[in-house]
Amino acid sequence: MKNYKKLKGIITSAVFASIAVLCSQQAMAGSYTSSVNLPVLHSKGYVYTARVPVPASVRAGQIIQNVSWNWNVQGWPRGLQVQLCQAAHRCIDVSRNRVGSTPAFKNLLAKQPFYFELKLSPSGTAPVAGHVGRITVDW
Repeated sequence: MKNYKKLKGIITSAVFASIAVLCSQQAMAGSYTSSVNLPVLHSKGYVYTARVPVPASVRAGQIIQNVSWNWNVQGWPRGLQVQLCQAAHRCIDVSRNRVGSTPAFKNLLAKQPFYFELKLSPSGTAPVAGHVGRITVDW
């Protein structure tokens, strides 16, 4: 009877350890890619926002390691400002980098959505046709 209880305890511990390893591996490695149609910019000085959807497969607790992006609009308009944001105070200026990658969002939650902010300065030309904004989030 003692050996059975001891064996049962060892098996239970092994099962919990295996589950913990599997869960941590799922939380540690992965990525998602998502895109959004960027708006047509008609007004100078107005901030246009394009939210990038987060796939349902992204689980709570997954921590960002790196974010890659690409975005495009018609032409290369003078005075166009583009930011990639995850929250109002977490933005990076990607105005002159239509394609890039950054660790600036490292250690933030992958479940929180990103968005592009686009703005034409008073010296810019309007309208500007938006194309697609795309991100890849690695955790």
